[in-house]
Amino acid sequence: MLVSLVFFVGPVQGAFAGLPTGRLIATLVLAVAFIAVYWRTMVGGWVIQDRRADDELSAPLLLAGLGALALALSLVGGADWCGIWCFVGAALGLRMPRHLAIPLLFVAAALSAATVSLGGVDDASAPISLFIVTIGVGMLTGGFRRLRVVGNELNQARDEIGRLAVADERLRFARDLHDLLGHSLSVIALKSELANRLIQDRPDQAAEHMRDIEAVTRRALSEVREAVAGYRRPLLHAELAGARSTLTAAGIDVDAGAPPAVELPPDAEAVLAWAVREGATNVLRHSEASRVRISFDVTRDDATLTLTDDGRACPDAQSASDGTGLAGLAERVARVRGRLDAAPRDDGDGFRLHVTVPLEVAS
Repeated sequence: MLVSLVFFVGPVQGAFAGLPTGRLIATLVLAVAFIAVYWRTMVGGWVIQDRRADDELSAPLLLAGLGALALALSLVGGADWCGIWCFVGAALGLRMPRHLAIPLLFVAAALSAATVSLGGVDDASAPISLFIVTIGVGMLTGGFRRLRVVGNELNQARDEIGRLAVADERLRFARDLHDLLGHSLSVIALKSELANRLIQDRPDQAAEHMRDIEAVTRRALSEVREAVAGYRRPLLHAELAGARSTLTAAGIDVDAGAPPAVELPPDAEAVLAWAVREGATNVLRHSEASRVRISFDVTRDDATLTLTDDGRACPDAQSASDGTGLAGLAERVARVRGRLDAAPRDDGDGFRLHVTVPLEVAS
């Protein structure tokens, strides 16, 4: 801003050298007013999205006043002052939105060319040169404005991404904690009930169930620590063995196929492992089933888990509105672009959980 005032030195010297006293005083007053308005316009313009709303509303008035002062200076001061239209172009480019700045720049450039012609400049190319320079300067400052706006938008987007990342991590941890503790606590509740029933007549079996409770508790603590550390990735064979053991202890007949013989990508295996855990937990909590069947199918593109039972399809097991249980599993499946189908069986007898994970996407 300070450097740009250098361009006023030449016109001021010319005014002192060749203008009568009345026009000289008028020219100097108009020049001071022009500099003051230009300064206010440009300094306010550098704060694109952080300034007050009333400052944005004042921009058209400031630009209109700047254009009027430029026209008056060009007519009163003579051809030496026609170059100040470049300052008007710079202010238009910086303070006005692009869809308004471009047509206004052409208007200002046309006025600059007209004042040069009326000023009696001998060089025939001067009007065209000033026309081009006025538009060019406006485009340049318009680029500055655009860069500032985009920079602010990028900063806001970065802040929003950070906020969403924190929220997503909180949801992930809550989902993991629910899936981990929900299954373990269901097993503990089941075995505690069995131990309580057997403690009088079959103390040996009751003691065995109590030892299982201790083992499950220790495993749950270990899994929670791993989840907090962020390193836990469940294994399909371990979850399948745990589900088979837990369901059998509950008196449920389990027909579980072997895990896929081929090595699955880590993401695909983790999602299927979570599906086995969630399916077994829902059977224990809600279904009152007597038989559960777990099967796997792996093709060149997909890995599929199907878990069915012959119990009742409890609405609680189907609901995804609370953000846990099947809703958490649905989020995991969606993250790897898989498909989840959890609904009562077609024959109305029992519940069916069907999860398909695309191997290439999951990997």
